[in-house]
Amino acid sequence: MALRWSWALCLLAFASAADASPQDLFGYGARSVSMAGTGAAYADDYGAVHANPAALSRARDRSLTLGYVGTGFGLALDGNYFAAAPGRATLIGLSLPLPFGGVLRNRVGVGLGFFTPTDIIVRGRILRAETPQFVVLPDRVQSVALQAGVGVDLGYGIRVGAGVTVLAALQGAVLVTNDASGRSTSRIDNQLIASYAPLVGASWERGDWRVGATLRGALVARFGVTISAPELGIPVPPLNIAGVAQYDPAQVQFEGAWQHGGFTVALAVTGKRWSAYPGPSEATTETSAAPPAPDFADTLVPRVAVEHRWTFDGGPQVVARGGYFFEPSPAPAATPTRQYLDADRHAFTFGAGLSTGGAGSRFSFDAFGQVHALATREGTAVTGAPMRYGGSLWHLGVTASVTF
Repeated sequence: MALRWSWALCLLAFASAADASPQDLFGYGARSVSMAGTGAAYADDYGAVHANPAALSRARDRSLTLGYVGTGFGLALDGNYFAAAPGRATLIGLSLPLPFGGVLRNRVGVGLGFFTPTDIIVRGRILRAETPQFVVLPDRVQSVALQAGVGVDLGYGIRVGAGVTVLAALQGAVLVTNDASGRSTSRIDNQLIASYAPLVGASWERGDWRVGATLRGALVARFGVTISAPELGIPVPPLNIAGVAQYDPAQVQFEGAWQHGGFTVALAVTGKRWSAYPGPSEATTETSAAPPAPDFADTLVPRVAVEHRWTFDGGPQVVARGGYFFEPSPAPAATPTRQYLDADRHAFTFGAGLSTGGAGSRFSFDAFGQVHALATREGTAVTGAPMRYGGSLWHLGVTASVTF
């Protein structure tokens, strides 16, 4: 009985050991999410910690944002609903200028961003390659993400910045032994550790025109649990439960924007290095066959977005936003030995906001969302029969901000 419980505890340990950045799917912050994940050229709030840390140098006042987001899935396999747990999370954003004087006055800003699921710290499922699974969706919306950055205004319209994204990973061990009475017992030692990815960015502005570029390092959620049972009296090789539960590829985003008369129009393209994805799992023992290579391909994601602000007498401001991006699938079609499901996504984004306030402080309320439609894709099931998969997802949120 004790041995069975030790295995169950181990499975629970690594089944929840995943993390990744939800902002890779949607963008970060009300403005970026509702504008198709753009912002590298025009960001001016806490969302710059992901869009482009150089833009944090635009901060002139302290700003605090609190929000709530939810994500739901309507995935399908052969016309049947494919179960996927919804995600709910709180959002916290902070930006502020550093109070330097002299040549650095109003030239340096910092920002922080948190995305925290309401009921878990991290989640992921590591399945056999021949088990149908949506590898790019959906567990990525159920993981803690922390970002921090600093931006510097160099003058002449040039800004530069750097930051870091932090997530949790798991390392641990399960030792199965016999106690004094001969019963099997287990000792479990698991640790959450931090994993980091750098961000660097730059932007240039002149008149109504803005250009920006952001480079983001690969964000890898690794897990590793070693199971050993040297005293059971039967030869049990050490088991290595290890791999990558979620993966955000290294990427670069180039963007141009035009701002005039309350309008902001942005065009961007994001290149993602999915070809470096190592796959979700590793061999369990030294003699086990290696899982099939994922054979993911690099992708280019085009984005377009528009925003308009109406400012009324007395200071109230209303804003409407919208956008679209196309995310090609990096995964090849499913095969009998590799049931990695994914499909091209058409993402439609939208949002609205209201801000008001007087001297010294301003309050803003924003609502935002995205709807992703997965193109139906054909593959081959484990049995060799043809299969079809696709579906949809939605991501909605609200935020409240105070600037002071």
